[in-house]
Amino acid sequence: MVIGHTFTVRFLTGIAPALVLLATPASAQQNLPEGPGKDTFAKVCSTCHGLDRPMALRRTKEAWSATVAEMAGFGADATQEDFQAIVNYLATNFGSDANAPAAASGPAGLKLPDGLGKEVILKACAACHIPDSFVNYRHTPEEWQSIIARMSQRVAASTTKADIDNVLQYLTVNFPKTEDASKVNMNKAEAKDVQALGFTPEETEAIISFRKAHGDFREWGEMLVIYGVDGRKVDALKDHMSF
Repeated sequence: MVIGHTFTVRFLTGIAPALVLLATPASAQQNLPEGPGKDTFAKVCSTCHGLDRPMALRRTKEAWSATVAEMAGFGADATQEDFQAIVNYLATNFGSDANAPAAASGPAGLKLPDGLGKEVILKACAACHIPDSFVNYRHTPEEWQSIIARMSQRVAASTTKADIDNVLQYLTVNFPKTEDASKVNMNKAEAKDVQALGFTPEETEAIISFRKAHGDFREWGEMLVIYGVDGRKVDALKDHMSF
């Protein structure tokens, strides 16, 4: 049973981002400029990215071609003709020339504070992330280090160790994780604190036992697979939890 739970948690964790992305293309696609390649871009790229991502970027055709080639290397499922259509669409509508449509969310990196590491993020991370999205993230130094170690494998050819160290320092200083005193940290809470949220003694014991066996929770959805815990209650109480 423990093995089954472990598999289920990791499986759900892995597909959750994809499910979120797949749930949004219809609305995001409405904001994309019309033109040849739009439908191909929406179909191919929505499996891994929000469709509004390129709206915050400006690149030459060569740069878009390199980005699409990189995504193809990551396993994007499309034909060579599809990839070329995507490059042409992006270059036409989100090119670097001054006549291209204005970005919906403003220039990339506009909201990022200055400091060592900012330019690396704009250069190396923009292929997969809208730079401004970093302002929505908050992590501990250990969490940032783990994230950067994982992401740096994708941009190893374009970054140095000094770049990576600067990014770690930049993100740790500018986007730290702060504890919300109004919420119960489910990774640190004692039994009495978990029970005070509204869980029964039996549910509380199951939550803490699961945490000890599988490690810290990354988000509330991982609690839905704990045997003996009412998932509807977890959903109802999620806004009172932190992780």
